[in-house]
Amino acid sequence: MTSTGMEPSGTKGKRGRQIRLAAGWVLTVGGVALGFVPVLQGWMLLIPGVAILSAESRWFRSLLRRHRERRYMKQALHQAERAGLKINLDHDPDVDGEEADTRGPGRGSAG
Repeated sequence: MTSTGMEPSGTKGKRGRQIRLAAGWVLTVGGVALGFVPVLQGWMLLIPGVAILSAESRWFRSLLRRHRERRYMKQALHQAERAGLKINLDHDPDVDGEEADTRGPGRGSAG
């Protein structure tokens, strides 16, 4: 405590952050739990919980970023398949070597 009767700003900031993180997790978990209850709408708690957590937690922001990038990758692969392109992300020719059955269209052997 300082002579003015107030707490040091570092302690107050840490405590406020901990309270916001706890509130974010409570809202997020409550929103997920209420998503399975037919009477209440879980998204009413889930959206504010995710917003608080993404503002306070670097780990949660990176989790959301990875999820968003994975979703965009799936959308891009789906669009490529609809256009007739086959993209195999599980096969890396530099590591696995080039195999005849994994070649894409138009890469047949010249012989």
